[in-house]
Amino acid sequence: MSGFRPFFGKELAEIRHTWRIWVIPGMLLFFAATSPFLALIAPKLVSSLAGPDSGLVIRLPEPTAFDAYGQFFKNLSQLVIIAVIIAGAGVVSGERSSGTAILMLSKPLSRTAFVLAKLAAQLALLAGATTLALGVCLAVTRAVFPPAPVSPLIVATLLWLVYAGLLVVVMTLFSVVFHSRGGAAGAGLGFLFLSLVATIWPPAERYSFAGLIGAGGRALASKPGPVAWPIATAGIAMILLAALAVVLFRRQEL
Repeated sequence: MSGFRPFFGKELAEIRHTWRIWVIPGMLLFFAATSPFLALIAPKLVSSLAGPDSGLVIRLPEPTAFDAYGQFFKNLSQLVIIAVIIAGAGVVSGERSSGTAILMLSKPLSRTAFVLAKLAAQLALLAGATTLALGVCLAVTRAVFPPAPVSPLIVATLLWLVYAGLLVVVMTLFSVVFHSRGGAAGAGLGFLFLSLVATIWPPAERYSFAGLIGAGGRALASKPGPVAWPIATAGIAMILLAALAVVLFRRQEL
């Protein structure tokens, strides 16, 4: 696996100096900072919809830290997941279509190192940005809703991060398989949809990585369930899919 370390460093430097540093990290930090304030003003916004002359009175309970956590986690599970899929669609296919993959592989860089360095850089970006956003959300929430418990959001976010990491690996594989960003993105959205459908079947939710989709919400609601099997199957799937991406890329013509 020659050339992994310098190419991994090049990928990290490229992330810092291109649009990728603003997409997923930017979204995560924006939602982390604004979710507590949205939870704070949400009851007033809903009450104002009725209008002063309508005669309709809408009373909502006072917002709490868990409302802020729920708002943040909802954005993670919906908008950020879509961003992970779209951003990952061109990880390999974009390099291949632009011709830079051939240029990189003409140097002492193996195809295995090419794929794994890109995958490792994407995972590092996701993990680092999620950790930073988690800290921001906890700090802002504790300022708006003191005192705010921290463990429910930490557990929920870590469970989300495992599934999001799996999606990064899946998108790397699809970016190898499909020559266009659109094809890889469409396949990624299909994978997400099938994962959501799988949660309807109790055994799949209990024993497969699909169970991670609802595990975070249950952790926020203080109704944690067994997550050992979903985490284990997600880890196994990440290893197998990463290996498959390497094997397929090594057999492709650029």
